[in-house]
Amino acid sequence: MAVEFSSLTLAPGVYHTLMPGKTPGPGRVYSSLIVGTEKALLIDTGYGIGDYRSYVESLTGLPLIVANTHGHIDHASGNSQFGAAWLNPLDWELADWHTSLEMRLSSDGSRDYPQELVDGPWEKLALVPGTVFNLGGRTVTAYRCAGHTKGSMSFLDSQTGLLFTGDNITRRVLLLGSIHSTSLPEFRRTLEETEALNFRGIVAAHVPYIMPPEWVGRVKKLVDGFDPGKGKPAICLKMDIPGVLPLEYTVGRDFDDPEYCGFVFDGNHVDEFLERGASEKLSVAQ
Repeated sequence: MAVEFSSLTLAPGVYHTLMPGKTPGPGRVYSSLIVGTEKALLIDTGYGIGDYRSYVESLTGLPLIVANTHGHIDHASGNSQFGAAWLNPLDWELADWHTSLEMRLSSDGSRDYPQELVDGPWEKLALVPGTVFNLGGRTVTAYRCAGHTKGSMSFLDSQTGLLFTGDNITRRVLLLGSIHSTSLPEFRRTLEETEALNFRGIVAAHVPYIMPPEWVGRVKKLVDGFDPGKGKPAICLKMDIPGVLPLEYTVGRDFDDPEYCGFVFDGNHVDEFLERGASEKLSVAQ
């Protein structure tokens, strides 16, 4: 199957590359490249389909630093093409599972590309909040962005004020239980911390445009008004995880509605999701 890469220029020295693969549900996955005068930072590497390294090197001849927003299959599976990648240690085990060739050959997003899957070892570098990448003429700082995964991170570009949030602050956030995600209160703490940062726009991994900074407040308002009894089957989202009942809590008619904002939670484990004790247990109609 033919493999193609194409990029949007979001700002001077900022490329948002559409990655090959079939991401379940709406929202193809993007990788971002931030180019300084001395180095370039690549944020996420997709499913590892095709020769992504050569494509990135066609955009810049500068030395590359690779960092992941989190360890999921569609964000870290191309890391082996670059030899090493910065990733929060809280997601290291997740990345080992998700970037394995076995996982990629069985995933809806990448299994149609068996001959194009690039595989190999890569070194994990410990990404922690406060890590600063000096690219020359601009710096990029990593911040805690837990929610979608426990080790999710965001990256703030000093030159443009753009905040790269991966899958954690976006139009629809998947918050699917203890294996993958944090609790809802922990996610809200992330939103508060992010809201306090000085940034001018959000670049999310499944959105092809810059989202306004006010989006963080919008997601926080949705979290504050959460009623698990109003969860409904996830719209346009194919998901089959054993033991998980994916329910969607939203504002907006569907994902194509510009006003859509939502998150997906596990209806089978609402108590854990809300950090509630036995005396406060809630039930969700199934």
